[in-house]
Formats: sequence, C-alpha cells, structure tokens
Amino acid sequence: MDRASELGAEGSVAIRSGARRLWIFALLGVLAWQGWMTLTLFGPEHSWQRLLDDQPIVSGRHPLHLYHGYLGAQALWERGTLCRYDPAFYAGYPKTPVFDSGSRPAELWLALAGGTYSPEAYKIGLAVCCLAVPLLLFAAAGGVGLGRGASCLAVVIGLLTWWANPCRNLLEAGDLDLLLAGLAALAQVGFLVRFDHQPGPVSWLAVLVSGFLTCFAQPAFLGVLLPLILIYYVSVGARHGLVWHLAFLSALAGGVAANSFWLFDWLGYWWIRAPLQAETPLLPHRTFHVLWTAPMWGGPADRVLAGVVVVAALLGIWRFNAARQRPAARLLGLGALGFLSLAVAGLAWEPLARLGTPRLFVPALWFASLPAAHGLAQLAMLTCRLTGGFWRGAALTAGLLGTAGLGAPETVRAFAIRCLGATPLAIGLDAPEQALIEAIIEHTTREARILWEDCCVSPSASHWSALLPVLTQRAYLGGLDANACIEHAYPAFVEQNLAGRPISSWRDDELSEFCRHYNAGWAVCRSPAAIARFQAWLGSDPVITVSGSPPVCLYRLPARSFVLKGQARLLDADCRHIALADVLPEDGQIVLSMHYQAGLRVSPNRVQIEREPDPCDPIPFIRLRMPGPVSRLTLTWQEP
Repeated sequence: MDRASELGAEGSVAIRSGARRLWIFALLGVLAWQGWMTLTLFGPEHSWQRLLDDQPIVSGRHPLHLYHGYLGAQALWERGTLCRYDPAFYAGYPKTPVFDSGSRPAELWLALAGGTYSPEAYKIGLAVCCLAVPLLLFAAAGGVGLGRGASCLAVVIGLLTWWANPCRNLLEAGDLDLLLAGLAALAQVGFLVRFDHQPGPVSWLAVLVSGFLTCFAQPAFLGVLLPLILIYYVSVGARHGLVWHLAFLSALAGGVAANSFWLFDWLGYWWIRAPLQAETPLLPHRTFHVLWTAPMWGGPADRVLAGVVVVAALLGIWRFNAARQRPAARLLGLGALGFLSLAVAGLAWEPLARLGTPRLFVPALWFASLPAAHGLAQLAMLTCRLTGGFWRGAALTAGLLGTAGLGAPETVRAFAIRCLGATPLAIGLDAPEQALIEAIIEHTTREARILWEDCCVSPSASHWSALLPVLTQRAYLGGLDANACIEHAYPAFVEQNLAGRPISSWRDDELSEFCRHYNAGWAVCRSPAAIARFQAWLGSDPVITVSGSPPVCLYRLPARSFVLKGQARLLDADCRHIALADVLPEDGQIVLSMHYQAGLRVSPNRVQIEREPDPCDPIPFIRLRMPGPVSRLTLTWQEP
C-alpha cells in the first residue's frame, strides 16, 4: 500500500514535470499549425498575395456577407446604425440584422477598414478569426480548471473539429457567425466556472466580453445558453454573497446591452422575414442507420473523431463529478447534449430544420472537447502511474495509438492529408463570370433594372451575384440570394419561377406589365425554359450569349422608366439617396417603381411621401404628393 502511494506520488511529480516542460512547446506548435492551415485557405501558392489582394472570396455566402458588411459598415460610420435602405436589389429593401445575420463579422471588419468596400479587409478578418480559435479554446479550458497540458489537448481536439468536414462545410458556406458564436459561448461557459471559483474583476470582465461576442455573432445562441446559465446560477449561487450576484447579473446584462445598438433593429425588423426554408433535406426514415449516415456527420474519419470525442467526454464528465467540479460537468455536459439533440432533431423535424439546427453539431463537439480532453488526460495520468514515469507512459500511449492507427489506415491517412493543408476557398470570379460582368457593363445602362434568373444552389456553392451592384453599378431584380427569406424578394426570378409563378405560365401582356411595373429593362436567363419563353415573347435573339455552364443569355426588354405615374428623370439611386430631376406630377402624384420603407424622407418639404399599395407585391411602392412640378427631388432614409 505504501509502495503504491509512493509510486503514485512519483508518477504525479513526473507527469507535472513533463507537462511543465512540454505544454508551452505544444501550444506554440498548435498555434503555428493553425496559422499554416489558415494561410492555405487562400491558395496553395502565393497565399499571402491572395490574402492581401482585392479579389473577393466567392465561396458560399461570403459574397453576400461582404456586400452587406460593406453596407452595414458604411451606415455605421455615417449614422451609427447597421441598417440601410438599398435600392440596388428587389426594387429596394432594408438591409437589417434580420436578413443575413452572417454579415455582422464582416461589418466589424469593414468598419475597422473605414467603412469602404474592401475584400482584403474581409479576408484578413476571416484569417484573424481562424487564428483566434485556439486562443478561445485554451481560455475556455483554463476557465473550467483544466491543467495546461489538458488545455493544449482540448485545443488540439477543437482544431481537429474546426478542420473536419462538418465545420469546414460551415466555413465554406460562410456561416462564420455561428462558428464564432459557438466558440464565444464555450469561452463564456469556461469563464462562468472561473467566476464561481475565483470571482474578481478579471473573470467578471471575461464573462462580459465573451457574452458580448456571443450575442454579437448570433443572438439566437442566447436561447440555448439561457437554460445552462440558469442551471449554473441555481447550482452555485447559494454559496456567494450579494456582491457576487449583482456582478454576475451585470456581466450577463452588460453583454446584451452592449449590442443594443443593433439588437433593437433586429427586433424591430423581424416582420420582414418570410417563412424560412430548410437548407438541409429531411431524412425520409428515422432509423439509427439513416441518422448515422446523414451528411451532417461528415466522412468516415469525421465519424471516428466524433465518436472518440463523445466517449472521452463521457469519461471526462464523470471525472469532473468525481472531483466535485459539478458546475463544469453540468455546463459542458448539458451544453454538448443540448446542441447535439437539436442537431439530430433538425434532421427529422421540419420546424427545427428551418432554423438550421443541424449546424449545431459543430458547437456540440466543441462543448464535448473540454471534458474529452479532461478524460484523456486522466487516462494518461493513470498510464504514467502504472508505468512509473511520464516518458514510459508517453511511450506506451504512443504505442497504443500506433497500433490503433495500423488497424484503421484509411482514417489515419485522411487525418494526415487534412493536417497538411486546407482546401483553398474560391477567390475571384472565373472567366465566364467575368465575361458576363463585362457584357452587362457594355450592353446595359442604369436607366432600368436587370431581371436576374437565380438558381437554388447548395450553401457552399458560390453566391457571387450578390456583388453585382458593386461590380457593374446597376440595379437588379434578383441576384442577391436565391433563398432570401424576406417579403421584399417577391419579384425575384428563381429556378424558372417569376414572382412565384412558372415562367411558362406568364402571358405576353403579363410579362410586359411586370417589366413596366418593376422597370426591368434587361433579363439574364440561364435555364432552357426561361430562354425559350423570352425568345417566344420578344421574337428576337438575345443581345449577347455568354458561354458557360450553362450558357447565359442577355435579353433587352421594353421598360425604361422608374416612374410609374407622372414624369421624372432619375439622376442617381444608391444607399445614401435617390435623386430625381424635372419632376412633373400627374394629378398631383408621382409613383415610383421602388418599395416604400418607413423612415424615407423627401426634400423639398412641400412634397409628401406615402405608401402606394400593390395588389400583388406584399410591399407597397413609393407615392409622392406635390402641388406642382419640382426641378429636383431627393429621397433619403433615416431609421424610424
């Protein structure tokens, strides 16, 4: 018995001594590897040049986030808000935090760059976020009380999750808001545990800042975190005094209050959302085999990683409880279980699928990574004690891992290839897209909109058309996002459906009236049905056909005026103002082919702005009442 105790003490000393020597090098090595992997995101060659040039990332919704980030950053610099009225798409729509929540990180990056359109600032911001991942994981691990060696192990597990296919798909799709919110929420959980054990200004500030980041990235995460925070408060609150309770509540409330400059807009514009559509198809059967083979889990290597993390996390939670670290066990265990349950339920239940809950699988693994690292560290300590030394235990562990690797060579090979470098994101337009941009600039003008046929693509496919107004200085019907769930997208042309109707069902007179009503002067068609219908209606060949897959045809349409009633000449229309000249009313009115938005102001003051209801479009148009002609008229938008 004495010998066993002596051996255990010697083993513990050896473990601590070995860990003390190695954890710094391990952390530096992990940070260097994360830096290399981040750099390879921007290309296998000339990565630094691709990172710093002016070519945008066109993978997934990154172009949409860049465009809205530019609008939001510009509005933040000029008016202190993230909202803006944008006449470049859908006959005018409000850019708000409700639609495209993933643009908030981009708004921060571009605001720091001066509020200008800057693809290089967007890419640098993305790189900084990738480099912050190991730091957030290390801070969360230290907060829950893991040792430095176990914290490094937690970082390794978290980074393997970051570069696994499920997380990589989110990164490719541009869902950086969800990834940042998951990491910030994990860090906040770690800081809450620290605030229980070591309350003070530092831990209070850490809870406040991490809560602010979580809310800023994705406020919907607060709904998932709230039950965890309540459980934490009930578990630990009884052993603290009044000052601790006030500090705890102020930290939580402060993180939300610091986001109030845009959260009020998020609540105020919720009405513009149309019913959401599930991007992940529901599983036809609810058997265990079908669930396990769902694309959400990734490839075989990703399933192995998830299985190891979950099993090790169960061991770690048990060890947390055995060591009376119950707040950490409850927060991490219930957090991982809650996120995983929502992810799996989203594969089978449509309401959750519409909210995108299958994407929560990645945060579930991050919450499980900390107890998994603790469980594996406990196994390593036991091995060292049984073998009587740190290096002997490390050798035995390496041998066991090597043996396991020999039994699963394909999995080892997949991890090895993945660790050598990341698959680069798509940066810059390809030749057919650039040719289409040049054709639009050459063959169209700003006197009418361009009807753009969208295609429903996967979340990771390019949404480059969101950058069309910046690249061409034209206004569009469609092109912003084929899955835009806002009512203003009613006149969009998506997958052979114009305003929700198959293009083949539109009569010639209906098409003429639609083009006049929305001032569609050109049409970009890519589907055979759309090309055939416009060919039959117009009776003429396209202005130009741009080769590609599929070929794209540009047609000239009859509409040429943004004024539906009265007469006026459009001088300019952008996010700052809409300027008209030589305004001549009809029956005291001017009706514009632009959506009305609360907060629009008109100059001169004798002109009144009103809603013009539309029998089909759920959003009314702009009606201007005036006693007589006006030489120049300007519309601006101020948040109501």
